[in-house]
Amino acid sequence: MIIAHGIGGRTDLPIPLPVILIGAASVLVITFLALGLLWTRPRLQGGPDYSPSGTSVPVRGLLATLGVLGLALVVGQVVPALMGVEREPVRPTIALVMVWVVVWLIVPFAAAVAGNWYTDLNPWRTTARALGIGRTEREGFQSKMGLWPASVVFLGFVWFELIGSRSGDPTALGVAALGYTAFLFIAMAVLGRETGLATMDFLTPYNRLISSISPLGRNESGQVVWRGWLTSLTVIPQWPGMWFFVAIMIATVSYDGASGTEWFRSITGGLGDTAFGETLLLVASAIVIALAYYTAAAVAASLSHGGWTPSRVAQRFAHTLVPIGLAYAVAHYFTLIVFEGQQLIAAVSDPFGLGWDLFGTADYRVEFFVRSSTPIWLAQVAFIVGGHLVAVVLAHDRSLQDFGRDAVRSQYAMLVLMIALTSLGLLILSG
Repeated sequence: MIIAHGIGGRTDLPIPLPVILIGAASVLVITFLALGLLWTRPRLQGGPDYSPSGTSVPVRGLLATLGVLGLALVVGQVVPALMGVEREPVRPTIALVMVWVVVWLIVPFAAAVAGNWYTDLNPWRTTARALGIGRTEREGFQSKMGLWPASVVFLGFVWFELIGSRSGDPTALGVAALGYTAFLFIAMAVLGRETGLATMDFLTPYNRLISSISPLGRNESGQVVWRGWLTSLTVIPQWPGMWFFVAIMIATVSYDGASGTEWFRSITGGLGDTAFGETLLLVASAIVIALAYYTAAAVAASLSHGGWTPSRVAQRFAHTLVPIGLAYAVAHYFTLIVFEGQQLIAAVSDPFGLGWDLFGTADYRVEFFVRSSTPIWLAQVAFIVGGHLVAVVLAHDRSLQDFGRDAVRSQYAMLVLMIALTSLGLLILSG
């Protein structure tokens, strides 16, 4: 049966942890100094240049159909339970693979390279459009509330995944999907289809933020065009609460990884032994990461001229945390995708765990083809350090535009934050 969590840390490191920590910190500091000397004008703030030529995308209808089908398969997990039919206990149902691997991991990770396809895959948008739900948008709601509602929903989803006792139960997952569907339909009916999804469906801003890293985008004609790496991320709308939403991206993965380590359990004592204690630790993790970032923003504001406030700096630099959030998630979950994702092969033959074998693959077993964990660990380190290097570049480029001659010194606290987050990620990997 598929698990809803990523990989844990490893203690038999091929390189001593202190060496890795010092090396990673040195790379960040050297990069920071080099940027200060060589990168003297903003280069990424102009936004993407969508070429008028490109490749048309004729698959939107297919993607929308796949999204609705996927939701139907997940929701359909409750039907056998209501009918009293018992499932095969050793077989993963398609609901578990679809939610915890495809929707939660593969789709957003692919978006970092191939652009945002979640808009087309989103079954709630497709169904609401077909039913005529949410035709009238509520003006001003998104500009006022931003991503604060989605942040709460985001934390609720992660709580269900990491702490809820039934995240691996396909029936419970189906019931949760039904409840989430009703919640979003009400939100779209009240706020409008696009506003409701942008503010209440956390997957919508989550995929949009990550896909802004991608060099590929689509113009108004639906053509796939080359826009360049990171260019869309620098001009993404600064919704209220976006900095907190991105902090949650980092904090939730950090908590998931840290909660399986001995050093974290020794610090928290027995607090993590109960669902209530785990909930407190999850929320505390989000608050700590968010406050650390906000403090760095406050220091940047105090070191610059022009009447900057901590809130404004936090909003302006929120996009710099997106590569870190992605790097943490990829490093933590990519083995789950590679190995547990193979269970989709078996699940398509027996989608409801009822003993079917529609395509002759129901008895497929996961192939663990990587025999040594050292390459995996080195790849994880590369993801984490690389994500922070990108963040340092983004922060420096934005500071040149916003702070001018104060650009370098305004980023001292941000550099310390980047080093701290890098060290945290590496410490979690060490177990």
